Amino acid sequence: MDLTRNLQRLDGRRSRHWLLLAAASVAGIAAYLLLHRGRSTESKITLRQERKEHIVDDLGTDQHAAWQILTNLRERAFAGSDEKLALALGRPQDEVTAWAVGREVIDDDVVIKARSIARLRGIAIE
Repeated sequence: MDLTRNLQRLDGRRSRHWLLLAAASVAGIAAYLLLHRGRSTESKITLRQERKEHIVDDLGTDQHAAWQILTNLRERAFAGSDEKLALALGRPQDEVTAWAVGREVIDDDVVIKARSIARLRGIAIE
């Protein structure tokens, strides 16, 4: 009888320990998700701001002006084709698409190439 009673007590303690462990795990996961979500949103806002303010070259060309240069080149020299623009710039088409939606920063190398292509073809892009 004592053995049965002791086993029941032990099972009750184990059950409580497992229940506490499960509750702590759920609380930890919930806290992580809430904190991670907030940090992720802040990071995205900061990254967007940095991209927006990023100056491309010594002429002071910002991201908006750089995209306008690329858009003008695409429309005037490559019949509006992102694929042809990407090929001429030596970049993947996915990167050109990412520039268009602001997911990636346009770097100075791209703007220099775009200006050179336009100059060689006699096209005004600025």
